[in-house]
Amino acid sequence: MSAAGDKSRWPRPSLGAVADTVGLVLAAITVVSFLVVRGGWLLGLSCAVLVAGAVGLALCWRRRRRLPAVVAAMLIMLGAGGAGAALARAAPARPLDADLRFSPVLDPVPYCRSYPGTGTVPDGYQLLIFDRGATGPYYFHSQAERANQGWVARRVGIGLAPTAADPDLDEGARITLYAQMVTEETARVLRDRDNIAIYPERPDAQWLLRKLPGRTVDAVALVRAAGLGECIPA
Repeated sequence: MSAAGDKSRWPRPSLGAVADTVGLVLAAITVVSFLVVRGGWLLGLSCAVLVAGAVGLALCWRRRRRLPAVVAAMLIMLGAGGAGAALARAAPARPLDADLRFSPVLDPVPYCRSYPGTGTVPDGYQLLIFDRGATGPYYFHSQAERANQGWVARRVGIGLAPTAADPDLDEGARITLYAQMVTEETARVLRDRDNIAIYPERPDAQWLLRKLPGRTVDAVALVRAAGLGECIPA
């Protein structure tokens, strides 16, 4: 075969065709990267199989080839199933059925006491306790503990602690206690003392937040009484 024949059989691609091919490859890489970040390699590979099956089915349908069309349809089902499983695994469970409430509280309450509650905290989530006065930021206390018949927030001190010089300090203050449902990752950020560095010189420093994290499952309005309650002064 002559050199002229080779050139006619394999024409040189135009600059526009090369640019289009590079653009398609970059777009495919971008889509696959997004899918891998969103749902891992399972989602990326499943979507690739799904697309390959769809393209194969379209080509087989035009050429009326039944056996390859069946294989392409099976690839589509396999890819769709894998993508659905990857998305379901990546998405955290939504605690829509979690009915969590503070147990009834009789006012007034001392500076420090434990607050029990009802309902079961779903797996993968935690219940964080905050309080706030009439104004100002939200004060993070601790993570509620799971109990046999619900949950309990132990030794929560609200307002200012009474002192020997002023045993009635903050008596009559109105404070709201909040129970916030957050993911385990959010709870880990807030509860771990090694992650708190607002006041490094204070070992008991806690987070003060302008907005509450997660979802408010319950809130109870309290009135402060005199006395320390369950907390023992240092």
